[in-house]
Amino acid sequence: MQASSFCRLALAVWLGLAAPAQAASLAEAFDRAWAARQAVSEARQQLRDSQREASDAWLPGPPALTLSQRSDRLDRNAGLREWEVELSAPLWLWGQRELARRLAEREQDAEQHARALARWQLAGALREAWWEARLAELDAAAAQQRLHTQRALEADAMRRVNAGQEAPLAHNQAAGARAQAETDWLRAQAQARRALNQFTAAARGAALPQQAEPAHPSALPDAHPLLASLDARVRAAQARLAQANGDSRDAPELALTLTRERGARSEPYQNLAKLSLKIPFGGQARNGPRMAQANVELSEALAELHAGREQLAQDIDSARLAHELGQQQARAQAEAWQLAEQRLGWIQRAVRAGQLSAPEQWRAQSELHEARSQAQRAQLEAGRAHSRYLQAIGALP
Repeated sequence: MQASSFCRLALAVWLGLAAPAQAASLAEAFDRAWAARQAVSEARQQLRDSQREASDAWLPGPPALTLSQRSDRLDRNAGLREWEVELSAPLWLWGQRELARRLAEREQDAEQHARALARWQLAGALREAWWEARLAELDAAAAQQRLHTQRALEADAMRRVNAGQEAPLAHNQAAGARAQAETDWLRAQAQARRALNQFTAAARGAALPQQAEPAHPSALPDAHPLLASLDARVRAAQARLAQANGDSRDAPELALTLTRERGARSEPYQNLAKLSLKIPFGGQARNGPRMAQANVELSEALAELHAGREQLAQDIDSARLAHELGQQQARAQAEAWQLAEQRLGWIQRAVRAGQLSAPEQWRAQSELHEARSQAQRAQLEAGRAHSRYLQAIGALP
């Protein structure tokens, strides 16, 4: 087994990477994370659906039943009796039902786009946590490899001091370098554990995927989730303002009253029926605050949409540039890795020929490990830049 493979396996065992919930790809981890948050989203969608159903009802509100009874028992008790039953119901004003339906539809659409926006935001948070965990894992493995090299250099320095080939200062310097490498390794282990825990929490217990995202997204939404959500909020605010302008007064109320009464014991009961219509009046005290609030909401939604468009364009451009630079840096680091391998081969031949000492070979091996680590890190950084670009253009895992 190669040293790098052994270090990676040892680190995985120490960190406890084996989790019961396996995730072969980021897409599977994303599905698991969204499933845990879907209940709240579905509850909000049900609220909007109920509002939409209410706007289709025949009445703007529920009817009411009123029962009353009147008598003269407390004073003269001459037999006055009256029973009254009233059934009342609000009525839609002309155009009021259509305005309420349009507002319910716009708010329902805004809720659906808000759900898509929440999925996109969750994907961004999960991607960042995923790459932080993978980079921290690589840093911990590289720190362990450096510690292994420093321990070998320390042992070689001790052997040379005991043989009288070096002064004790050489061993002291090697021991100091080993102690610093051990400190860096412990710190890297702690950071790797924190990063892994953050990803596990975001992914609701899913294991850390090692498979990179595809080079090209499998599908792109018809509209960017952020812009689609902001645009839906603008349409909902416009519908809310239209309702405030068209709904200038409360709904009228139609009532049917049935009365059974008598004036005295000697009089027979009489049955009466009454039909009444209550028409409320509007006014500035009622409509002014509603219209002002609707105007404020529309202005804020339009401002957020304009700012969101500009910011998103800048984010996509920056992500595209970072993606290109990340690929170039990965290629440059891969070349440096190849050169370090070539240099180690020359030094190994020189050591076997007696032209260089063993510490020179250890240092060359350390440089090779560092070059390999930097190349692997550059590759991961390029992958993170690619994920950020996919996130910027609205592609989900």
